[in-house]
Amino acid sequence: LATGKYDCLLYTHNETSTGVMNPIEEVAEVMRKYPDVIWCVDAVSSMGGYYYKIDELGVDFILASSQKCWALPAGLAIGVVSEKALEKAKTVKNRGYYFDMMVFMKYDERHQTPTTPAIPHLFALDYQLDRILEEGMENRQKRHIEMAKIVRAWAKEYFDLFPEPGYESITLTTIKNTRGISVAELNEELGKRGKMLSNGYGKLKEQTFRIAHMGDLTKEDIEELLNDINQILEL
Repeated sequence: LATGKYDCLLYTHNETSTGVMNPIEEVAEVMRKYPDVIWCVDAVSSMGGYYYKIDELGVDFILASSQKCWALPAGLAIGVVSEKALEKAKTVKNRGYYFDMMVFMKYDERHQTPTTPAIPHLFALDYQLDRILEEGMENRQKRHIEMAKIVRAWAKEYFDLFPEPGYESITLTTIKNTRGISVAELNEELGKRGKMLSNGYGKLKEQTFRIAHMGDLTKEDIEELLNDINQILEL
């Protein structure tokens, strides 16, 4: 960044295949040294569970989607853009149309969207925002952390954690399949009980499995799932 060759830093805060939550406060400290660089954060699987103090962090563009911690159907992108990023966007030629911030701002002045909006999703988002505000983001993040601790403790007792210590996500846990169980068969049995977890992603399939603890899930939900797994695997 010190070379001045870079206009933008793209940063994934929470990564769901590995269950890693990358440090963000530390990166914010670095980015404050380079105010001319636009900082974009991928918060797809963490916004709504992690309490982002966007102005304090100095993030210029942060983007999430509705189907993760917002606990809504897929179909909406949720983002926040800084004035600095908007000013930078004005100077970019050939911005296209679909993701042109200037087009979005033009329509936003009329409380409209550039294309036909997903009206049912917006009503659902409005409803969910009321519920999130009622719970409070500090309490919501605390609940996510508490659920994560329950899953991590269970994973350490019966399996092992995939992320390095200190980098575990608070919205899902990726677990090493140290027992060599069939994750697919476990999911089949869980399905009979109205539950499921996620197999490892890509090359990590069957080598790991993932338990989400995000959105509207509660400690009781997580404890019930883990109890079912214990019964199925006879742990």
